[in-house]
Amino acid sequence: MMMKPKQLATLLLLQASALSNALVEPNAEKIGTVAEREFVDPAVSAVSSPVSIAMASLPALMGVANMDVPQVDNPFGPSGTSINDGLGLGSASQSGKKISVDARSGIPAFVDLVKPIMPGDGVGNSLTWSVGALHLRLHDDDPHGPPQTHKEIQDIALVAVENWFHENDGYLGIDSRSQLFQQGRTRMAVHGSTGEMVQLSAQRTFKGLAVKGSRATATIKKGNLINIGLEQWGEIDEDFDVEPSITADEAIEAVADHAGREVIEGKLDCKSELVILSMVKGLQDATTTTTTSTKIPKVKNDFFSKLRGQLPARVGSDAEDEAETEDEAFGSENNKQDSSAVNEYYDYMLVWKVCPVFVGQQQEMMEAYVNAHTSQVYSFVDTVDYFNNARGSVYPTSNDGEGADGSLQADWPMPYMYVGSQTTTTGGNYEGSGSMTATYRGPYVDMVDNCGTDSLTQSGGINWGGSGGTDCTTPGFGGAGNTHSSRSGFYELN
Repeated sequence: MMMKPKQLATLLLLQASALSNALVEPNAEKIGTVAEREFVDPAVSAVSSPVSIAMASLPALMGVANMDVPQVDNPFGPSGTSINDGLGLGSASQSGKKISVDARSGIPAFVDLVKPIMPGDGVGNSLTWSVGALHLRLHDDDPHGPPQTHKEIQDIALVAVENWFHENDGYLGIDSRSQLFQQGRTRMAVHGSTGEMVQLSAQRTFKGLAVKGSRATATIKKGNLINIGLEQWGEIDEDFDVEPSITADEAIEAVADHAGREVIEGKLDCKSELVILSMVKGLQDATTTTTTSTKIPKVKNDFFSKLRGQLPARVGSDAEDEAETEDEAFGSENNKQDSSAVNEYYDYMLVWKVCPVFVGQQQEMMEAYVNAHTSQVYSFVDTVDYFNNARGSVYPTSNDGEGADGSLQADWPMPYMYVGSQTTTTGGNYEGSGSMTATYRGPYVDMVDNCGTDSLTQSGGINWGGSGGTDCTTPGFGGAGNTHSSRSGFYELN
């Protein structure tokens, strides 16, 4: 089969990552500093650009007239139960709009749902603390009333989310029991005096090690689970070796060789630790252990395995009209993705995370990831934040005027927003200088406002501002869609 130019370019880019570290060109802006040989392997940097597809668009992408996407039997769930029934998504026609699939793994990347998991005032929530939610009590002697503190709300919400993931592992195609909710690896935030909204971020682990960049997220609003996300989630082989072949000191020596600088012995800016590094490889790319495709991870879930098998075949054809259709299906210039991205899959490497301090180092804090078997340096970066920020005024949970969560809050961060070719972090930060353009769009949320479209171009950061008034009132810039609703909705959903 003849490869298209885009596919060939992707393959060559990934193969180039295997070249010697000595070929890394100095960063012109940092020559003379310890960060002048800063770099990130392309197979590592690519993983931070998610590639997801709405399930509703899959029939056209796969070239079939109709596909009842979620209505398939799942071997991990109860016999005869479909994915959308198991997740409580309603009819098949509606559920296709509520699930986005990670094209690199076939795992759901984002799911919108309305599932009561703890008592609250949400739509369809009939749970009560005295009857429907006794299983959420932390101890047998807990009172039957509602939680009294944010800490109690956090603890109960964590139990509720854990239970939901455990019950739905089969539908999602993951193993949350062994790879999520490890003690000390989950962060939570409670909003509102009575916990109207709870947000959760759980670090993924494998055999006790953190999987860098891979996590699960969940949002509970008024007792209902309204969305979950699975980031950079591919299948890790059970035989994955977590025993290193080199020591942390040997990894630091490899970094010193790469940097061409002397380290200050015994001085570190972080604790050296073993982690599993997420990477992206091409489906046509030979792995480090075999030249066949047998090492490409396969998702256990029947439907998603079928999806992984069909997408690359479709994209790999030579018809230009197909390529045009697929490019449109994969989105806009903001996420800079194209149909060749489905020819990629997740790969994982055991690495040492080390932060040596070098002779002559000033304000920099250098962090490196080094292959724990081969000593190859995958990443060497300065972690000091020299970032710009995307922000705006939002209502955190409501606009009822009661307390901070019900009042307009100025300059709150806009997480996971596309700004130029960048995606903001959880704190709204992004790299880049000069004039850049943003919209209320990102890898997980795309706001569509009936008042109009939104777009903002600024230098030195993106500030969507805020204003008085209601409905279609805007600050006077950012487009007709720069409303309270768009700003607040984008913040809350992310």
